[in-house]
Amino acid sequence: PEVIRADCNALDQIFTNLLSNAVKYAPDAPDIRVRARRDGACIAVSVQDFGIGMDKEDVPRIGERFFRAKTSVGIAGTGIGLNLVGTLVRLHEGSFKVESEKGQGSIFTVRLPIEGPREEARARESASLTDAA
Repeated sequence: PEVIRADCNALDQIFTNLLSNAVKYAPDAPDIRVRARRDGACIAVSVQDFGIGMDKEDVPRIGERFFRAKTSVGIAGTGIGLNLVGTLVRLHEGSFKVESEKGQGSIFTVRLPIEGPREEARARESASLTDAA
């Protein structure tokens, strides 16, 4: 199994937000797909819904603070959740991608780096600094 080093509370916030959005924006399409896979030096986790989707011009703005897609009119929300997701993912040196088509649904993909030589080197360096003190 692959290992990522991440804050548990941050992961909880990331995936709770993505899953609750999938439910909220696809009330008539109860299927939600969650897929995890290795993608190069990262683990990619995608949450896909089959709901209202978004206009193509809104997709690049998803994750901006307070921005809400035009298709979200009438659905409760503040435009903060996906901004928080993006921020938390970047703090973990990962990336966040949105794919959507109006009337077809959306796919939100979080990519987080797999713990590897760089992280192991940091851990050894940190341990040697602690031992030296």
